[in-house]
Amino acid sequence: MNELPVVIAPDALPALIDYLYSRGIARVNLVADGNTWAALGERAARALAAAGVEPRPLLLAGAEVTPDEPTVVELLLAAGRQQRPYLAVGSGVITDVTRFASYCTGNDFISLPTAPSVDAYTATASSLILRGLKQSVYSQAPVAVFADLDTLCAAPQAMIAAGFGDVVAKFTSVADWKLAALLWDGPYDDGVAQRMAAARDRCMAQVDAVGAAEPAGIHSLIDALIEAGLCMLAFGGSQPAGQSEHYISHYLEMKLVREGRKPVLHGAKTGMATVIVARYYQQIRQMSRDEAARRLAASPRPDRQAEIMRIRHAYGDLTAALIVEQAPFLDWSEADYARLQQRILERWPEVQAVAAEVPSPDALTDLLERAGGTADARALGLGDEEMALAEEYGHYVRNRFTVLKLSRVLGLLV
Repeated sequence: MNELPVVIAPDALPALIDYLYSRGIARVNLVADGNTWAALGERAARALAAAGVEPRPLLLAGAEVTPDEPTVVELLLAAGRQQRPYLAVGSGVITDVTRFASYCTGNDFISLPTAPSVDAYTATASSLILRGLKQSVYSQAPVAVFADLDTLCAAPQAMIAAGFGDVVAKFTSVADWKLAALLWDGPYDDGVAQRMAAARDRCMAQVDAVGAAEPAGIHSLIDALIEAGLCMLAFGGSQPAGQSEHYISHYLEMKLVREGRKPVLHGAKTGMATVIVARYYQQIRQMSRDEAARRLAASPRPDRQAEIMRIRHAYGDLTAALIVEQAPFLDWSEADYARLQQRILERWPEVQAVAAEVPSPDALTDLLERAGGTADARALGLGDEEMALAEEYGHYVRNRFTVLKLSRVLGLLV
């Protein structure tokens, strides 16, 4: 895989123009919405035009753009049939829909982040809501990223805190990834896991500078977010950067869309959900092997029909798709379940070692608050009842073995 050019600079537009010149690119589709056009899109368009590059603005309508079918169609219709690279000027939603549209039309795309709010900038998959279900849809990575540090530092504090929350989530995503390899023979790459953890820890060391929107802190934050995408790209999947904490967030996002409610920033939800997931890791860290054995002996194999009823209760008309997604777990035989229980006990010290890598819920809450975020779901406009549903049923969103699946087997999550 060729090295992906990444520039993080106080004014990244000259580097973007040099990149376009070096590749003979004379016209681009510039994708933005009203907010990101004001933040960077208009300035980028003027700079490109002055340099002799034709920027064709494609402005998505609405105060809140949703990554769903109407938005994708809106963008494809606006782009037309002319072949030209895309510039995604925005954060998560703009990047995801541009990634998908450019892939569908056979064009490259370049990422121009406007906020250090998500880890999607260098990923290959688009996170889209299709027929009401949050899905990772294979698309393509950008061919280059130009992060304008002045713009990122001026981003709303809520978006900066959301990006930090998405980096905090790497504590539980990496731990879940290790658990899946340990107990479920899931695919794993220790080198990539170490890369993700190192970028996360560099960002955590700058938490106060992130909270103050200082250049050093924002540089470390966008670097960690970009590195998360590169880790996903290197591994070929989202495992390094998104696991059980993301599934709780996905459940909430789908619920908000279904109910026509105001969205909550992705990273704000994942950061808050990381604290929830950390509580399960804390319980496992404190649990003796004897207690684990007692819990396993008292925990029967989940019944297929009962599980389907649970999915239907939580997801309604999305049930059929999730039955397919969850087939490996719904189809557990007694022998499969017994082997899993035996492996959990045999590897309990290793399980606890993984759990020990996750900071306490209080420590994670402190990090989020120092960066200007929160672990309080109610402060994000989310109610206690829907949070209980997300915690209980979020793990059905993806076919992965995480600490929430382990907690079901141990009787911690019912």
